[in-house]
Amino acid sequence: MTISMLKAGTAATLMTLTMVLMIPPALAQQSDLPRLLFLTYAGLYAHPSLADAERVVTQLGQTGGFEVTTNQGYAVARDAMDLSYITREYLNQFDALMLFTNGNLPMADSQKQAILDFVTAGGGLIGTHAAVLTFYDYAPFGEMLGGYFKGAVGQNRLVVLNVEDRDHPATRMLGPSWPVVDEFYRFGTAAWNPATPDANVDELFGLPIPVAFSRERVNVLLSINTALTNLEGLPLQADGDYPQAWWRNYGDGRVFYTAFGHEPDTWNYNKVFQAHLLGGIRWALGLEN
Repeated sequence: MTISMLKAGTAATLMTLTMVLMIPPALAQQSDLPRLLFLTYAGLYAHPSLADAERVVTQLGQTGGFEVTTNQGYAVARDAMDLSYITREYLNQFDALMLFTNGNLPMADSQKQAILDFVTAGGGLIGTHAAVLTFYDYAPFGEMLGGYFKGAVGQNRLVVLNVEDRDHPATRMLGPSWPVVDEFYRFGTAAWNPATPDANVDELFGLPIPVAFSRERVNVLLSINTALTNLEGLPLQADGDYPQAWWRNYGDGRVFYTAFGHEPDTWNYNKVFQAHLLGGIRWALGLEN
């Protein structure tokens, strides 16, 4: 085989790969079941659990009464990801959108607005873990989801969660508290101000926080019990409040967020987490109230 033939073959392979990346994810086998679109994207940090997340959510759909379409974002390089197919028309094929993403996704503002319009019109939105590091460049998204990441509460750390609402489908399986290991988050409680540029930025990437988290905007389900959790050596939240999961209505749609999901073991082996997530997904899809 000549060098020119090798070059031609490489070019053809790259062209084929580009064409594949531009094709929207194939819809799951159509039925009367609600449909969930699950997008993963690593714009800032590639979580080791992305592939596990797509697989587990697909399995949860098989037992939970909904179909799942994934984009296999874990297998695509950040700069090669093409999300140009995300339009209102494409989203309208689904009943809810789930995000395990971070960074400013390669979308035009019109596409970001299409996501908001989809939820406003009655679609569901589920965010897990790093979804709160998504679209720092589009504040309306953070307002809809509930807030933005400020910093971590340690990785692979045991925390005790207060279960603030035991009536929601995402927490009905829990008692008054939940000891669990994963990475948890702190959220920005004030928006970035150019007059104080070093304040109210996320601690990992220095991104300005465009929207402050507020309990007035969401209904908190889980928060860290600071009396029972060892936070020694960690940056502390000034107000002592560490919410980790919540829900809210947005227009006619339902929004659910949980900070869980950093560790692959959380997805693969924590059956309580799987039940928590399944309850949140089914609620966002309108299958439970």
